[in-house]
Order: sequence, then structure tokens, then C-alpha cells
Amino acid sequence: MEARDAGLTERLRRMAERALELARVRLELLGVELQAELLRLFGVLTALLLALLLGVAALLMLVFAALLWVPDGWRAPVGAGLGVAFLAGAGLCWWWARRALAAGRPFAASAAELARDQRAFGPDDAGGRP
Repeated sequence: MEARDAGLTERLRRMAERALELARVRLELLGVELQAELLRLFGVLTALLLALLLGVAALLMLVFAALLWVPDGWRAPVGAGLGVAFLAGAGLCWWWARRALAAGRPFAASAAELARDQRAFGPDDAGGRP
């Protein structure tokens, strides 16, 4: 009877070790994905900030040059046209940023692995593991 209990204890110990190893691997994957997501977001924010700064500087120079270049009677229509063009550019930048942020699903690999684990250890498993 003691040999049977020792065998059961050993199997339980091995199962606990495997569960801990599985949890460790899943947490490492989650950490790697978190780092990748942070790098992606930092890259997008950096690019947007740089585009904003350079765009504002260039637009100010162009607006002043254009308004000084045109005759007095044309300054109001040219200013309105430039304003519409800037608004269209801002809308395009907004669309691009939303698309870039929506492109990635954070932690997709971790969620897929956890779903696979849940299916493997689920109640519908009748003990016939390969």
C-alpha cells in the first residue's frame, strides 16, 4: 500500500512541476509580448511627435511665405485654402494613427496559448491524452 501511495505522490509531484513550468513559460511569453507592445507604441508616438514638430515648422514657414507672396486681395482666400489643406492633413494623420494602433492585438500569442491550455486541460477531456 505504501508503494502505491509513493507512486501517487511522485505523479502528483511531477504534475505540479509541469504545471509550474507551464505557468513560468506563459509568464515569460506575456513579458516578451508586453515589451514588444511597448516598443511598438513608443515607436508610433515618437513618429507622431516628430511628424507634428516638423510639420508645424514647415507649415508656419510655408504659410508666411505664401501670405507674403500673394497680393493683398488674395491673402484671405489663400489663407482659407491653406487652412482647409491643413485640416485635411490633420485628418489623414489621425486616420493613420488610429489604423496603426488598431493593427496589433496586444498579447495575442499569450491569449492563444492560454486558450490552447484550457482546451487541453478542460473537463471535456476524458483522460485520453496523447
